[in-house]
Amino acid sequence: MFKKFDTIDELKRIVYMWLLPIITIALVINSFLNNESLFDTIVNTTLIFWFSVSWFLVYLNLAIRFGEYSNLLLVSLYHVTTLFDVVHNDLAKTGGSLGDFIVWIPLIIMFFFLVLGTKRGLYFSIIIFSITLGIGLMYSGKMPPESIDSLTQFHAANIVYILVLFYAQNIFKAFTERDFFKKHAYIDSLTRVANRHQIDVWLEEKLEDADEDEIPFSIIFFDIDHFKKVNDQYGHKIGDCVLKELSATISGNLSEGDLFGRWGGEEFILINNCTGGQAYEKAEQLRKLVENKTFKGAGSLTASFGVTDYQPGDNIDSLLNRADKGLYTSKNSGRNKVSMN
Repeated sequence: MFKKFDTIDELKRIVYMWLLPIITIALVINSFLNNESLFDTIVNTTLIFWFSVSWFLVYLNLAIRFGEYSNLLLVSLYHVTTLFDVVHNDLAKTGGSLGDFIVWIPLIIMFFFLVLGTKRGLYFSIIIFSITLGIGLMYSGKMPPESIDSLTQFHAANIVYILVLFYAQNIFKAFTERDFFKKHAYIDSLTRVANRHQIDVWLEEKLEDADEDEIPFSIIFFDIDHFKKVNDQYGHKIGDCVLKELSATISGNLSEGDLFGRWGGEEFILINNCTGGQAYEKAEQLRKLVENKTFKGAGSLTASFGVTDYQPGDNIDSLLNRADKGLYTSKNSGRNKVSMN
């Protein structure tokens, strides 16, 4: 029940799976405990039957959209006709109040928004509200003050629920979009690993930890050898596939605490907690992974690596400059090598 959902349809399906049985049971209890008129019996029986059918459709994941709109129609008719029945037969004749009728209003309006979305849900809610308001005004001259007060509270509550749900949906949408853009602002759109922005954040955090708490770390800077030839010979589409395959290969061989991302172009960075010989061995392991891999459309490729450890007083530029020098040492000594600096 508390898992994450990839789509709104998955979320709605789970909501229906839980709510439909609860509402059906409430209707059954209401039918047994109340002395219902023939109208109430027909309405409740219809709703109980169709909600049960809808639940099985949801359970089987079949015709859910049809179930949504059919239930929307039934609930709307139930809402309007039940209010009319209560106003016409009770409030206008014997007085009193709406009683527990108002309890279900938030759920009904929430259902409108859930099925139709924010904008259409608002319009539909206003239409249903206008109809019920018209019913109340039509009988206002025949009702005692207590009944008018109850009906006024009902319509006021309707307005509040509609506005609250409308603005709540907009707020949730705004926060969701903000979280989405915030998340993707730190992810490389091609390879789906961390981008340069995220790497800068990681490096700042690592430098702060190293300066304050003396926690060592190293960075491994590497790129694909002769990558320009891949693009020139096979095209940029194959070049992009190579970058994605390389990213997936490295990501699948990270140790706990490793931070990996794309610096730009064919250049990548791995930040890890190893230093010295261990960092060198880590880079050598990655070099062999690349060397032994066959890339789709491009065949065998290699990569060159530059490794450097954090030194007291380092900043991002000094770290990257040393790693970059190590990388170019590997390039200048024949490529497909690891160099410490």
